Amino acid sequence: MQQEIIAEIAKHLGVTPQDIDSNASLVDDLALGPIDRADLLSALSEKFDITFNPGEVDGFKTVNDIIVAIEDSSLE
Repeated sequence: MQQEIIAEIAKHLGVTPQDIDSNASLVDDLALGPIDRADLLSALSEKFDITFNPGEVDGFKTVNDIIVAIEDSSLE
């Protein structure tokens, strides 16, 4: 599932999945501002049919944080 999530993030950002490192910082490496990040999370939420907790979203610092949250959500 990790590759699928990375592919979706890459598609949203207009880059290739190879350009996305799971340890990449959302702010420093991917240059996502608050609005860009909200757009990305909204797209991922729709794609994977999950809902992110507002408190959880503030803790997302890396691509891997998003991957873990989506994977955990799909297990519930």
